[in-house]
Amino acid sequence: MSQCIVDQYSAMEVYSEVTPGKLIGKVDGKLTLGETIADNGGLKSAYRAYKELLKTKPSQYTEETGDKMFFVSFAHSWCSKATDARLQARLLNEHPPNKCRVNGAIQNSDVFARTFKCAPNTPMNPAKKCYLWE
Repeated sequence: MSQCIVDQYSAMEVYSEVTPGKLIGKVDGKLTLGETIADNGGLKSAYRAYKELLKTKPSQYTEETGDKMFFVSFAHSWCSKATDARLQARLLNEHPPNKCRVNGAIQNSDVFARTFKCAPNTPMNPAKKCYLWE
């Protein structure tokens, strides 16, 4: 199933965060595989831990609002603005650009798609998701 992750991330185009529309390049899914597996597994594990915590410490929010806040917090933890040179450097090492790390992991999350009511077969709820483990 790791080939699914390689293919998913290799299809990701990286655009300049400074010059709109300027293509910097594509992610190397093989090079980044270890990190992207960790990102996907980390998101799933963190969500499970969050749900376990709620069993002992009830939230003041509805389940839907709490889940939305969980995913927004995940994305926010990777929030940054990179120069073109920084993005080019990221395409040459095992750490993909932050936007790809976030989008790739949440594209593989059924919970994210359900929480945000993403229509089927859209970029954030693709028909083909990569599951490494349940």
